[in-house]
Amino acid sequence: ALARAAGSRSIDGNTIEHYPDSPAAIEAMLGWIAGAERWIHLENYIIRDDRSGRLFADALTTKAGEGVAVYLVYDWMGALGKTPGHYWASLRSGGVEVRCFNPPRLLSPLGWIQRNHRKSIVVDGRVGFITGLCIGDEWAGDPELGIDPWRDTGIEVVGPAVAEIEEAF
Repeated sequence: ALARAAGSRSIDGNTIEHYPDSPAAIEAMLGWIAGAERWIHLENYIIRDDRSGRLFADALTTKAGEGVAVYLVYDWMGALGKTPGHYWASLRSGGVEVRCFNPPRLLSPLGWIQRNHRKSIVVDGRVGFITGLCIGDEWAGDPELGIDPWRDTGIEVVGPAVAEIEEAF
């Protein structure tokens, strides 16, 4: 039943950790990035050029500068009007391989309709994280301004299923 509902098979031998809110999830993701030794695969629908987005940008470029292979995929529509080109250029100049998912193309005028809403990170093939959280201050919240953090679930996976998360990336 799970395979039919999820479109994939069950994979035994994993441990999971539940992150019920964005502050805990953001702290965990930044911790995994800081601990990366070989590679980081980060995919997110929306990544903002704000305080939260710059925390991630700094963490990713730091690891790239240490020789860790860092790959990032963002969605064109998710960035439209919210994340300027200089944000991506800064990541690229810092050694991060940045790819935009499905930008508009003249040869496929309606192709841009297909979006990538995935929000995941895999570090060194040993830990994977799947969430509904995008990267930006509106998800992180701001206690000083009285803005509550976004309430969404994130799941950390350690074990054989990490390879499936990475393959989806």
